[in-house]
Amino acid sequence: MKIRYSFNKVTENNAKPDFIFPGISKYRDKTFRPLNLTMLGVKTTCKDRWRQVLTEAERIPRKHLCTLEPSISEAQTTEMISHQLQLVVPASIVSTYNSKQQPWLMTVSDFISLARERQNIN
Repeated sequence: MKIRYSFNKVTENNAKPDFIFPGISKYRDKTFRPLNLTMLGVKTTCKDRWRQVLTEAERIPRKHLCTLEPSISEAQTTEMISHQLQLVVPASIVSTYNSKQQPWLMTVSDFISLARERQNIN
């Protein structure tokens, strides 16, 4: 099954999230449940730029951020958690994170499953 999405479309305040699932038309439809929407930001490295993702889709309370950056500090991932930002990483780099962080991480495969599941609800 193909996953529906919109790429780099404008939301509030001229923000342009990388991906909105199942698409920008559902995002703009105020009758569409926000819990069935998913946002994915993509950054090769996080550094402090991960905070940009937090303002890119106001209707979506829990944001997702995909990165290739290994072993982000526990302090930084704790802050991400407090801002309802879920880190998505390739399975191959999960082991670079410490044992406290690993259960919280979402793999790319897990994210794809989530996007498919939410698409099937609609």
